[in-house]
Amino acid sequence: MNEQISKQLQVKLLAVYKTLLKMGARKEDAEDIVQETAIQFIQYIDGITPNDASAWLYKVAIHKYYDSLKKEKSQQAYLITFRLDDLLDCDTPEKIMLQQELQHDIVKQLRRMSEKEARLLILKYSADLSLKDIAKLTGTTDKTVKTQLARAKEKLKQLLKEAQNGGKIDF
Repeated sequence: MNEQISKQLQVKLLAVYKTLLKMGARKEDAEDIVQETAIQFIQYIDGITPNDASAWLYKVAIHKYYDSLKKEKSQQAYLITFRLDDLLDCDTPEKIMLQQELQHDIVKQLRRMSEKEARLLILKYSADLSLKDIAKLTGTTDKTVKTQLARAKEKLKQLLKEAQNGGKIDF
């Protein structure tokens, strides 16, 4: 990349940085987002026309900022629902039995689900694969996997709820 393009990029990235700050991003987060955006811009520079460069930089940076907000919000929700007994390692015999029963029920309900749904749940929660890895295995995108996984998880919850209520749905 020549020096003139580099200077123009720095000017535009500074403007993007200031915009992120005005949108409410913390200084460190804005710096990280601008850096990630610059790297992504350099990777895709051949496919971006000079007229679209500025808009492209803003669009990517703003999407990255919104993604970070969503991630932060989901982490906060997780921390709020975190219970103290989850932190303590106090497995009583009753708790162990309940976990074994739940595990048995989950396996039973997975057999009732379609092979695809069960496979997604197993790959994610048993094999602990990332969405990207599952997408590669299934030949789809990680967003598609995320959607299918959410549906499969919801279906499993519903099946477990029905099994607990003896087939009756409790609303």
